[in-house]
Amino acid sequence: MAIRERQLKIAMIISLVLGIVSLHYLTVHEKMLHHAVYRMLFYLPLVLSSFWFRLKGAVIVSMTVCLLYIPYMIVQWHGAAQDLNKILESILFVFIAFVLGYLAQKERARHEELMLNESLAAMGRALSEVAHDMKTPLIAIGGFAQQVYNRLESNDADRRKLHIVIQETQRLEMMVKGMLDFGRPIELKRSKTDLNVLIHEALEVANVMARQSRVALKTDLDPFLPPLFLESAWIRQALLNLITNAIQASPAEGEVRISTRHANGKSILEIMDHGCGIPEEDAKKVFQPFVSKKKGGTGLGLAITKKIVEAHGGEIFLGLNKEKGVTFSILLPVV
Repeated sequence: MAIRERQLKIAMIISLVLGIVSLHYLTVHEKMLHHAVYRMLFYLPLVLSSFWFRLKGAVIVSMTVCLLYIPYMIVQWHGAAQDLNKILESILFVFIAFVLGYLAQKERARHEELMLNESLAAMGRALSEVAHDMKTPLIAIGGFAQQVYNRLESNDADRRKLHIVIQETQRLEMMVKGMLDFGRPIELKRSKTDLNVLIHEALEVANVMARQSRVALKTDLDPFLPPLFLESAWIRQALLNLITNAIQASPAEGEVRISTRHANGKSILEIMDHGCGIPEEDAKKVFQPFVSKKKGGTGLGLAITKKIVEAHGGEIFLGLNKEKGVTFSILLPVV
């Protein structure tokens, strides 16, 4: 919401509240019908504040109306049934404010999620088309460059240049693979799977990088974890993405801990590193595509991981550790 537009909406709500309150104070108390109509008018700024500013706006308006109307009630208090009705109307007004604000906030969140999903779907289709067009020429470039590289003498100055070409081509091929993985729909062929076994398989692949980075991989796996119905290949890829990120985020002689447990009908997997962590403002964006702080990163790894987890009916969260580093938590339902 633009600042100018926001200011105009706030000014309109304030004007309505003050105007209606002024009508109460300027109209003689004996005109009961007029005051009853004025009380109904208070719902106009309440509805507007709920739609424009959701729960926070509705609560502020309801509290403000009550505070401004209470002095009038005290001055005109006679202990009659009509005075009791006004108190009940005020309580009902505050209750409706909370309900309206909550519903408006929930609807806004649902709308934003729907818009995000639609934009991600459109982005995925566009990426798939681009990646398909890039894949064939990249394979040709890398293949021909490798052939020429193998024929050159080891002391040839052009050999080093070709080595750089091959490395960059491989990096582009990995980016294309990431775009294809992000763009294509996830089709699941589930089978009864032991999550701990998938973790060990992912660790076997990640051990090479861990040794090169001098990072220790520690596990704390629940031996009584119930079996899950998963697509093993997809979940293994998601695990490898998270473990690789944790290794890259960890300092030399650091540690990455992978643990599993079972609670509330769900299997919980946690991958914890002790790296430099993520700023709180960036933590909210880690699952968005093309958001990456790593040099040469595409920003698609965590977006693909989230897509895989949610396709299995699970959830993934990022938590900031108290000391340092972050913890990624995956919750998978036990069928």
